[in-house]
Amino acid sequence: MDTLELPTVAPERVTWYHVDPPHRRRSPRDRPPAVLRAAIGLLGVGAVLAATALLLSDRAPGLLQLAFGERAHRLWERIDAAERVGFRPDADVPPTDFLAHVAIWAVVAALFGLAVWSWRGLVGTAVLLAGTSLLVELAQGRYATLRTVQADDAVANVIGVSFGVLTAAACYAVWSLVAGVVRAVRRPRAASMRT
Repeated sequence: MDTLELPTVAPERVTWYHVDPPHRRRSPRDRPPAVLRAAIGLLGVGAVLAATALLLSDRAPGLLQLAFGERAHRLWERIDAAERVGFRPDADVPPTDFLAHVAIWAVVAALFGLAVWSWRGLVGTAVLLAGTSLLVELAQGRYATLRTVQADDAVANVIGVSFGVLTAAACYAVWSLVAGVVRAVRRPRAASMRT
């Protein structure tokens, strides 16, 4: 019977961590724990459901005011202010809800981007959420009686998704940088423990 001889490697050449070659990297280095990413993903699902309910609900102004008081009422007065019958914008209420749409979809995109934690997933998330935000905007004209479809809102949604994706990408870069520094600090310490 033939024997299989395994090559021996000097201990100083053994690496105690795994790093994919650059051509095989599909995600930022050293992902956060799966449990954390799953929790962030659940928050993202909740955020997109809340955004959809808020943007499609005719009763949202009253519910928000009940839950959050006068600030919610003032925010709601900004939403579709120019399109509501009988509404006269005054100096305290901007005629658009552009920033509200940007903020809503930026938070949703950032949460989903942090949950997928891969470059390809981030691109897919951006496309999926941009499409979802546009569908929600179109659904306003069909399913809500007090809400209307506005091109400015659709643009704000896509800008918000873009900001959220850029935020997630920045988090990837910072996390990978910190992980690289931690790995570099641990490597000499592990080598000194072996000697």
